[in-house]
Amino acid sequence: MQTERRLLIAFALSLLVILFSRRLWEPQKPVVPNSKSTAVPDQSHNTLPTTVPAVLLENAPIEGKAETGEKTFEVETDLYKLTLSNKGAVIRSWILKRYKDSNGKPLDLLDTRKEERFGAPFGLRIDREEDATKQLTGAFYVCDGPGRLDLTAPGAKGAALTFEFADSRMRSRKKLDFTPASYKIQLSSRIWVNGRPSDHFVVWPAGFGDPAVEERTAIHQALYRKDQKITRLRGDKLETEQEISGSFDYAGVEDQYFAALFLPSGAEPFRRILLSRDEHVRESNKKEMLPRVGVWLNSQDSADVQVFVGPKDTGVLPKVGPNLSEVVDYGWFGVVARPLFICLKAIYGYVRNYGVAIILLTVLINLALFPLRYKSMVSAQKMQKVQPQMKAVQEKYKKLKPTDPKRQQMNTEVMALYKEHGVNPLGGCLPLLLQMPFFLAFYNLLSVSIELRQAPFFLWIRDLSVYDQTFVLPVLMTVSMVAAQKMTPTPSADPVQAKMMLAMPLVFGFMLAFTSSGLVLYWLTSNLTGVAQQYFMNKYGPTAGSQPGKKSKSGKKGT
Repeated sequence: MQTERRLLIAFALSLLVILFSRRLWEPQKPVVPNSKSTAVPDQSHNTLPTTVPAVLLENAPIEGKAETGEKTFEVETDLYKLTLSNKGAVIRSWILKRYKDSNGKPLDLLDTRKEERFGAPFGLRIDREEDATKQLTGAFYVCDGPGRLDLTAPGAKGAALTFEFADSRMRSRKKLDFTPASYKIQLSSRIWVNGRPSDHFVVWPAGFGDPAVEERTAIHQALYRKDQKITRLRGDKLETEQEISGSFDYAGVEDQYFAALFLPSGAEPFRRILLSRDEHVRESNKKEMLPRVGVWLNSQDSADVQVFVGPKDTGVLPKVGPNLSEVVDYGWFGVVARPLFICLKAIYGYVRNYGVAIILLTVLINLALFPLRYKSMVSAQKMQKVQPQMKAVQEKYKKLKPTDPKRQQMNTEVMALYKEHGVNPLGGCLPLLLQMPFFLAFYNLLSVSIELRQAPFFLWIRDLSVYDQTFVLPVLMTVSMVAAQKMTPTPSADPVQAKMMLAMPLVFGFMLAFTSSGLVLYWLTSNLTGVAQQYFMNKYGPTAGSQPGKKSKSGKKGT
C-alpha cells in the first residue's frame, strides 16, 4: 500500500508540473518616373522574367498613380472580416465573426499595440536586402479594388484585391483572393529588385492570439510540420533568428484555440522557413518572447501561398488540408483524449450543454473503470485485514540493519503472508496506474478544445474554459476528496502517512483552483461517482463488515 500512496503522491506532483509549466520605419514615398518605355513585364503568376530592364519599372501597371498616404480596405465574408492597409499591403485586423472576445464583441486575433511594434501579417523580408525590406514595409501601395468587398450575400463568389508598388529600383505586387465560406485565402507575392525577380519571405509577426484568454495561462507558439512530425516552439525557445530548410507541409503561429498557418498552394511543400522572436512586456510587467514565422517564396518556381486563419476545430481543420487535424495538441495521451473528445461531442449533440456532457461522460468513464476500481478496493481491504500480522513481522526484524542477510527472512515471511491471504501487493497500485492516462487525457482535452471556450454550464459557471472565480467548484471537489478518503480502507496505521493523505485533498484543491471549470467539474464528478462506488463496496463487497472497528452481519466486530 505504501507503493500505492507513493504513486498517488507522484501523480499529484506530475499534475503540479503540468499545471504550472504553462509566456518603424519612415514611409518611403514611391517615385514613379515618367514613362519612356513600351515594354511591360509579364504579369502571369506562372511565368516571371529572369531579368527586367530598369526602365521597364517605369511602366509598372499602376496606371501612372502613386499613393502618398495610408488607405484601408475591408473584406467581409460570412466567417471573417478583414481590414487591410496599403502601407506595406498588410492586414491590420482579422476578426472571426463566429467567436467573441471577453466583452462579447467579434474576436480580433490581431493586437494593434503589438502590430505597431512588430509589424503586421503579410509583411515581406528579402534576404540580404535590408534596405529593400524596410522600403517595402513603409511603402504606400496602389490597390485596384474598391474600399469594401462584401462577400456575405448568399451565392456570393470569390473576389480579389491587388496591391502594387514601384519606384526606379523596385517593384512589388501582392494579390489576395478571398472565398466565401472558407477560412483560407490565397496570397500571391512577386518582387523585382533592379529588374530581377527576387526570392523573399512572407511573414506572420508576433501579436497573434485570443485576447479573451487570461494572460497567466496564454500560450503563444510557432509550429511547423516537417517529415510527418509537428514541432512546437515557444518564443523563449527560439533564437533571435533562425532559418530552417527541409520539406514543410505547413508553418505558422498558434495559441490554445486558434492558428494562423501558411499552406503550400500546390503539391510542392515549402523548402525554407524563418523563425524569430520578439520581446513583449505584459501588463503585469512580465517579459515574454513571442514567435514570428515566415515562409520562403521562390520567384523562379511558385510565389503563391494559402493562408488559414481560424479555429483549431476538429470539424474545420480536416476540410482545410491534410494532416491539419494534428494542429490540435492533446499531448502525451492523445490516443486516449481523441476518442474521449468524440464521445464528449456525441453526448453534447443530445444534451446541448458541455457541462452536462462532461458529467455524463465522467460517469461513463467511471463505470467502465469500475472493474479496476473494484479490484483496487478488494486489494486495499485485504491489505487492511493482514496489516496487524505484517506489522508483527516487521517488529520482529526491525532491530536488524538493512544490510543484515537475515532481513531477507522478513521479506520471505511477508510474501508468505500475502500468499496465505490471497493478497497481491500491486493489486491496488496497478488499477490506479491504469486510470492515470484518463485523468491526464481529460486535462489535455479540456485545455485545448475550442468547443469549451466560453461554453456555459449552469448558474454562475458561464465559461467552462476558465477557472471558477467564486471557487465553489474547487471547494466542493476538495470536500468530495475528503469524503472519498474517509470511506476508503487505510491499511497503514502510520500517523505520518495518515496526515500526508489527509493533506492530499487540500493540495489537489489548491492545484485545481485556477484551472478550467470544466476540468474541476470532471474531477468533482469523478470523486462523487467514486464515493458512490465505495459505499456500494463497503456495504456489499466481498469483505463488507470485516473492516476494523465495524460490526459484521453476525454482530461481532471485524478483526
